[in-house]
Amino acid sequence: MGLTILLFDGLSTPARATPRGKRPPRPAASQTDRVAAAQNTASVGVPSCRPRKDPLTYHGGPLVQNPHVSLLFWGHKWTSSAAHMTAKAQLEALFTNLGTSEYACAWREYAVPAYPMGAGTYFGSYVDSSDPPNPVRDGATIGTSDIKAEILALAGTQLPARGDDEIYVVVIQSGWPVVASDGSTGCGGSNFQFCGYHDSFDSAGPYRYAVLPFPCSIPAEGTCFVDPSDSDVKAAFEVVGSHELTETVTDPEAGWYSDRDGQENADICAQDACNYDLTIGLNTYTVNPTWSNLAGSCVATVPCPPRAIGCTDPAPGACSPGQGRVTNCQLEWQVDPNLTQKKGITTGKVLCHDGQPFCDADGTADGQCTFEVALCLNNNDPRLTCAATAIDSVSLTKPSDASATTVLTGLQGLAGGSSVSGAQVTYSPALSGANVCTGYLSLAVPAGKQQTFRTAVSLSGGGRASSKLTLKCKP
Repeated sequence: MGLTILLFDGLSTPARATPRGKRPPRPAASQTDRVAAAQNTASVGVPSCRPRKDPLTYHGGPLVQNPHVSLLFWGHKWTSSAAHMTAKAQLEALFTNLGTSEYACAWREYAVPAYPMGAGTYFGSYVDSSDPPNPVRDGATIGTSDIKAEILALAGTQLPARGDDEIYVVVIQSGWPVVASDGSTGCGGSNFQFCGYHDSFDSAGPYRYAVLPFPCSIPAEGTCFVDPSDSDVKAAFEVVGSHELTETVTDPEAGWYSDRDGQENADICAQDACNYDLTIGLNTYTVNPTWSNLAGSCVATVPCPPRAIGCTDPAPGACSPGQGRVTNCQLEWQVDPNLTQKKGITTGKVLCHDGQPFCDADGTADGQCTFEVALCLNNNDPRLTCAATAIDSVSLTKPSDASATTVLTGLQGLAGGSSVSGAQVTYSPALSGANVCTGYLSLAVPAGKQQTFRTAVSLSGGGRASSKLTLKCKP
């Protein structure tokens, strides 16, 4: 049995709460059923979203490593109704592109050594043009569930056979409400509480699936549309579909969820003001951002590794700027990945957990985190009001260990004629080129500790510029 989530978009009147997603109850008595009034959260480019900090904990279960999505459209309207056929094409486009996008790369934060995560793929779709029972029931067991029985009947024939990476997305035609095992219903039902959910069941291995009823509004009860004043089926399906997919990947069975309130990563970020317009190629999709433990907020996209080195991106950018009364760009730090932001700019405080494949480059729980760090000098940084200035030398004022040697060696390699004396690299002639970066340097920090790096840059025209980077490794 899968996890539970019921989340609502808060409107002005509690009785008019807007359903977004639901899952049947958790099996363990200690894992409580969860009903949450989700708060708006900060996704990329939406600084007004500020979540209640709600870190997720890993509970030892499997994760979906390379999600392989198959769509099952159930009902005659998918081949006879223009509105349904348009919605079908839009959902196919969404799931075709999500698995290889920067939206999917955000999931990789939750990989663990036993379950590394990579790109997702899309199988395709199948239409069962026979009408399902009305209402469509999803009971707790296979024998009491129309949806589970339908998946079993088609898996291995019209749909791919069961696999640990396989995710079946069942999309129900309009006018056919879905009844979950607890009696709550989707659009059109007598107990309207959800717009979608995900779950799993076991039959010679886990079957992971999500259910998307056709979006609707019910006066005085709620709406599945992103804007209650419209009926944009495309946006509604995209928000709920992306929400359920990211939760299926990170929490198929006892994976990642909050110990405080049981919410999953998309639940914490599930209100309309936080939806993000994700552009992939020529297409734009409205997606639900996901919570990031490392960022301490919600993110919609994370650059897929390895990230190109350089400090020439617009905000939030890849690099953490230098310090001082006027933020400087003479020496900036780039950590891959770095999800922390302040006032829309990447910061110099980076967190990782020992053995977390996403950010610990050695990928093993060995008592330390290995961060991949580049240093960039003399940057024409579009985020900052500063210009490249020739540099005479760079001093590393902290630390004085093996990591310091790695940093100094990397800085020395930026120009011919450079030399190292103590903790200072001197350039002769002065380093005058713009946007000059080291490669990624591997800097190790013991688990349970943090390491702070401080530099002082001497400028040829006079003056100094300072910078700081703090790397923290949690056990």
